[in-house]
Amino acid sequence: LNNKNTIRLPQQYNVKLAELFGILLGDGSVTRYYTKVYLNLAADKGYAPFVQKIFKKLFKGAFVSSTPRPARGTEEVQISSRDVSEYLLKIGFEPRKRTIPGWIKQNKNFVKATIRGLFDTEGSVGIKYFEGKNGKYFYKQLTFTNKNKNILGFIEEELCKMEYSATKNSRKNIYISNERDINRYFREIGSSNPKLTKKLKSRVIDRYRYKKK
Repeated sequence: LNNKNTIRLPQQYNVKLAELFGILLGDGSVTRYYTKVYLNLAADKGYAPFVQKIFKKLFKGAFVSSTPRPARGTEEVQISSRDVSEYLLKIGFEPRKRTIPGWIKQNKNFVKATIRGLFDTEGSVGIKYFEGKNGKYFYKQLTFTNKNKNILGFIEEELCKMEYSATKNSRKNIYISNERDINRYFREIGSSNPKLTKKLKSRVIDRYRYKKK
C-alpha cells in the first residue's frame, strides 16, 4: 500500500487538489496511514464515485477503496498510503484546527474549488418559507452547515468577496436564500454532488412546491 515507486504525488497545486481539500475539510480525516472521506450512504450515493475518481487522479498508483457501512449509514472512501497522508499534512491539512492554507486563499480558482468541496459534503438545498400579501410562498435555500469557526469564517469571507448575499445567523449555518445568487453559485462555483444539483433543478423539495416571484 505504501510503495514510493508506484505512487505519484502532485507536483504543483491545482484545482482538483483544492476541491479535495474542501471535501476533506468538510467530511474527511487524515491519519498517519490513510486518508478517508465519510459520506452519507443514501444521499451521497452518486457522489462517492466522484471522490474515488479524484483520489485516483491526484495520487496515481495509490490504493483507493469504497466501503458501505449500512449500520452507520455511511460510505467510506479511503486512500491507504502513508505517503499521501504525509503529503496532505505537509501542504496544510490540519486535522484538528481545519484552517484553510495560504496556497488556496491566494488563488481565486482554488478558493472556488474548495468552497465547492465544502458545500458538496456539508451543504444542502432546502426551502425557505415566506408569507406575502398574495399568499404563502416557498423558495429554495442553499445552506452550509459546519461547527468549525475557521471553515465558517472562510466560507463567509470568500462569498462576501464574490458579492453573494450570504447570511450567517447561527454558530453553524450559512445561508444563500436569494434565488439569483443560488443560480449564480451553481453556475460559477458549481457542484460535483448529484444530491445538490438534482434538488436545484427540482420544482418540489421536501414535499413543498415552491413558486417564483
